[in-house]
Amino acid sequence: MARFIKFNCTAAANQPEVLIAIDQIAAVTTNGAGTATTIQLNTSGTANWVITHTVALAGVPENSVVEAIYKAMQSNPGGYVSTVGSPVFTAQVPAAQSGQQGRIVVTAPATFVTYTQNAWTP
Repeated sequence: MARFIKFNCTAAANQPEVLIAIDQIAAVTTNGAGTATTIQLNTSGTANWVITHTVALAGVPENSVVEAIYKAMQSNPGGYVSTVGSPVFTAQVPAAQSGQQGRIVVTAPATFVTYTQNAWTP
């Protein structure tokens, strides 16, 4: 298990990357609100990390972001940093197939959940 997990936050100009010590995380919870969803990393102390992403819980399976966090916490044994991945929001759409072989044309690319902000809440 790595010592820290890292979130790449696209809209947080003052802190585009945040490292959170894994040994301080006691639980991970989700809170949906409108078009943005927050993930709260409850620490063993009195404060928590709140990570915001752009997809409401109705758009992705509820636990997919939480699972991405737990997978990042479990990966990279002996390492220092493990980056939290972005779950798939919409899968890619291939063109209708008519028995052709070879290259498959994709009409719409896959989109992924994007982490936008992070905050330490005492």
